[in-house]
Amino acid sequence: MKAVKIILAIAVVAIIGFFVTKWLINIDPPKDIDLPKNQYTERIESEIDSLKKMPENKFCPKYYNDVQYRINDYFNQGFLGKNESDNSQWQEILSKNLYSAYAPKFVEQAMYVFSRSEWKNDDLKFIRSEAKILKSSTYLGNTGLVTSFDEINTILAKYDEINGFINVCKGLACSNYDLETTYPDVSEKIIKSRAYITNNLDNSYVNICTRLKDGLQAIPKILFDKHISYLTKKINDNGARFSDFIYQSDYSNTIYTPLRNQVDALNNDIYSIGDNIFGNGFNSVYNLLSGYNRDATNYYKNLNKRN
Repeated sequence: MKAVKIILAIAVVAIIGFFVTKWLINIDPPKDIDLPKNQYTERIESEIDSLKKMPENKFCPKYYNDVQYRINDYFNQGFLGKNESDNSQWQEILSKNLYSAYAPKFVEQAMYVFSRSEWKNDDLKFIRSEAKILKSSTYLGNTGLVTSFDEINTILAKYDEINGFINVCKGLACSNYDLETTYPDVSEKIIKSRAYITNNLDNSYVNICTRLKDGLQAIPKILFDKHISYLTKKINDNGARFSDFIYQSDYSNTIYTPLRNQVDALNNDIYSIGDNIFGNGFNSVYNLLSGYNRDATNYYKNLNKRN
């Protein structure tokens, strides 16, 4: 198992390296600049070169925004060129080159997050917003990164789909405790949760996310526990209603039998959880209902004696 994990990790790193290399190759290199340089343009160019060397394991939006701020500030003060035309051209050139350095670096950093087993919510929130901003830039066409941003959005969409499904299952509730009402059929949800796992979460990167995999694997037991909680409340709400009926047969027909049928309907073929877990849940509601039924027998025996 350890060897398999090591091989998988190497494969993931190799895949990321392949795609990042491909994205970098597609980036148009900055065009030769014939405009005269000065200390301000050279500083910005140096900062852009530094941005390209930023590590993949830490986002750097502040650095990017700071450099862009300086470009605009130098432009507004006329520091980039000796005349208005040169100043404007330098602003455009430096802004474009800055974007062309930052956008692929962001993609590399996003894919690094997706290559890890732990996907932090703050990271996902940032990737989601930053990808939207960068993809809307007029400079995108100069980078060859359209496919890269589409891939990021595909990964996030699949993550959201599965995460939403898990939350729906966790939030499932049945508030109707009428005796003839049965617990909702959850078989399709359980089948879907297992299909995601079988199909590697439909995405090689999303399949790395431990939170989603653990969430999907927990769904059958979560839904089973909800079913047991539902039956427990229904039994406790109705089990002691002896005084509502003159004869035990009426109590049995109205209260005990409908509840017993719902307890007996518990089926581990649907949940496919551990036998011990299923047995403990089943026995808890079965014994609870049986206890009320014994109390009912004693109640009607004493009632008959008094009569």
